[in-house]
Amino acid sequence: MERITSGIECLNSLLGGGYPRGKGILITGPTGSGKTIMGTHFLYSNCSAGKRGLLILTRALLEDIILQSKSLGMDLEPFIDSGLLVVEDVFQSRIQETLFSSRLGKGLEVAEKDRVGRVKDLAENVDIVVLDSLGALTKTRNCVGNEALSKFDAIYSILAKHGCTSLFLMDDRAHNQHQGFADYLVFGKIELKIKEETANGKLSHMLSVTKMRGTDLSGEKLFFGLTPSGIKGK
Repeated sequence: MERITSGIECLNSLLGGGYPRGKGILITGPTGSGKTIMGTHFLYSNCSAGKRGLLILTRALLEDIILQSKSLGMDLEPFIDSGLLVVEDVFQSRIQETLFSSRLGKGLEVAEKDRVGRVKDLAENVDIVVLDSLGALTKTRNCVGNEALSKFDAIYSILAKHGCTSLFLMDDRAHNQHQGFADYLVFGKIELKIKEETANGKLSHMLSVTKMRGTDLSGEKLFFGLTPSGIKGK
């Protein structure tokens, strides 16, 4: 199976070379566990190699993502400026649509349905995708239960059809609230954890690959640090 780099050397080794090409990977974890940084590694490494990327933001400011990427030495702004990395800023669009619909007394149902169509249009011209975060994309006033599942089904199918290697980032709280609805569909799943070391009270970061089809998994947990230059294995 062909692989595409995760941008993280220790994770590439664990996965046999990287993420399976053209497949969707779910990454879950609590706030501060490194999900967005994993996405930044993925985008920066592959855009640097000339691959076309799509970043879908549903609960983050683009300027904050750019600022963080610069601080890590993985500046995404040149790729955005050149058009190699396209940003679909759902978060800002929702703010504007909420203000607009409030003034007109209308709901957001039409705009939310158009999200899937927008992803379909953008996916035709990209190789890699990071969706940050999946929980916020599906958590809308009129998108619960089976509706959230159907929405993700549509987006996942579109990206898979176009051969996009996609990372879906999701906070543990949203993942549990939706009862792990995305787990069955994705090709792979990586869980991030934060634990407090009893000896010194310091926080320890680790990840485990709980699902990755076509990959020989040892069940090994990978301990890593969040350093000034990103994720580094210990």
